[in-house]
Amino acid sequence: MSLARAQVKLVRSVSWVDLLLFSAIAAFIYGLIRVAAEWTGPFHSTTTIDLSYQALPWYSFLSLVRGFIAYFFSLAFTFFYGYAAAHTRFGERILIPLLDILQGIPVLGFLPGVVLALVKLFPNSNIGLEMACILMIFNGQVWNMTFSFYGSVKGVSTNWRELAKLCRLSRWEVLRKVEIPYATNGLLWNSMLSMAGGWFFLTVVESFRLGDQVFQVPGIGSYMAVAIEEGNAGAMVAGIGAMIVVIILVDRCLWAPLVYLSQRFQSQESSSMPLAEPLVLRLLERSQLRRLYLKGIEALRERWEVSRLRLPRRESTEPMFGPMGMRVLKWALGVGSVAIFLLGARALYGLLSAVSPVTWVVQLRDTFYTGLRVAAAVVLGSLWTIPVGVWIGSHPRWTNRLQPVVQVAAAFPAPMIFPLLAYALLRFSVPFEFGSVLLMLVGSQFYILFNVIAGATQIPHSLNEVAQGFGVRGWHYWRAIVLPAIFPSLVNGWITASGGAWNASIVSEYVTFDGKVLAATGIGTSITEAAQRGDFAELAGGIFVMVTVLVLINRFFWGWLYKLSETRYRMDE
Repeated sequence: MSLARAQVKLVRSVSWVDLLLFSAIAAFIYGLIRVAAEWTGPFHSTTTIDLSYQALPWYSFLSLVRGFIAYFFSLAFTFFYGYAAAHTRFGERILIPLLDILQGIPVLGFLPGVVLALVKLFPNSNIGLEMACILMIFNGQVWNMTFSFYGSVKGVSTNWRELAKLCRLSRWEVLRKVEIPYATNGLLWNSMLSMAGGWFFLTVVESFRLGDQVFQVPGIGSYMAVAIEEGNAGAMVAGIGAMIVVIILVDRCLWAPLVYLSQRFQSQESSSMPLAEPLVLRLLERSQLRRLYLKGIEALRERWEVSRLRLPRRESTEPMFGPMGMRVLKWALGVGSVAIFLLGARALYGLLSAVSPVTWVVQLRDTFYTGLRVAAAVVLGSLWTIPVGVWIGSHPRWTNRLQPVVQVAAAFPAPMIFPLLAYALLRFSVPFEFGSVLLMLVGSQFYILFNVIAGATQIPHSLNEVAQGFGVRGWHYWRAIVLPAIFPSLVNGWITASGGAWNASIVSEYVTFDGKVLAATGIGTSITEAAQRGDFAELAGGIFVMVTVLVLINRFFWGWLYKLSETRYRMDE
């Protein structure tokens, strides 16, 4: 009788929220099973894309899975690389300049070699092609996250570090209790932007041409690429609508709850006010499945604690590798890295030696034109993103309201609407040499906006009170309080926006719509045309020239701004 009553009680306690949650989990698991079947199926370099509306949910899910797999790799890379760059002697001299170079290399610079290598590695299944797509999405996500984490770790106040020394915290404890909490706010906003960066190149990484061969995987990016190529306006509108729905669902179900939960890591001096609890979290609190899950996790944790206490304590605390073993490991890693570098340099020299002197001059000229467009896009983007970002970050109520709007606008893959923008430029007789700056601006401006919002939310409330007490207003308030406070975040935004603009040159300087090609003079056009012809020598030459220019810019400009943000505009609480 008691068992029957317990069953009746359990049934009554299950609400519609539990049914909805169970259905969503079941659908997700079924989708993953289908994705696994797609990946392990027989290899085919291209696939027929169904432009019917019924195919959009499945294509959207495939692209979503690729995006989140790439994001988890990006997050792991961020913690490892960002920490190493912030805490090692060669971090600022080598790792950060290298990161700035890598983020500026267009996706087509990695694409041919990665695709051919992975397809050859997995010749009998689609795993290689899918892994190549994920790595290209990773290339669009990881850089701004790593820059954000690095900047946050370097910006931890000396007071907190002195307190950690007094408490004798280990490096791991400092990372877990001080650095990661301090970096959470900026990293979260840049994670949203990273997903946007992954979506940005969907039409390129899911459907691309390499010489005479076409590589294509099913997804919303390839759906839009085929729709644009065929000039199917109905399919283009449907694809844009599906993309907006996916972005809103991800924002409301993932990013909004994380932004709300991240408030616990904000400084008490922050000017931000508590945000409203998202609908998803309010619904989950009513879920019986969630309560059972948490009880199970708590029981497992208690059992693990008990078993750990029963284990005999180890007397020796010797490391796994002795001093000699660590030296051998370092030498092995060093020799391996040098060997890989020499092999790559030899292959690169073979390609570059085939480039004619005239081609070098043309590519240098094209890089100069693209650099002017990048600078113009960053300046134009800063004119509106700085005031708007500060206003949003300083008004938490509007942060909660506008965050979904900003997220949708930032995460939407701009290349999907580039053909429409290019058509509008032609309609109003705007030369594409100048109009391509607008396309580049669309793909880079939100890097600045998100970093400014993250910086503005961290402005100490005490500074605003002091400014009000002394009657500091208008431009004087911006010059004395706002700009110095957000400057480190703004530098991160400028660097990632610049890298994003260089990366976006391949889609903003070369646009195809309904069989027509609009091309502006620039290195993006040169690289795109070389990739389509399968001319690896000219492709390598264009990448080499771009990397050289990025090294010079990083050495003489971004490095100086980073030093300025760490010394003159550092806020020690």
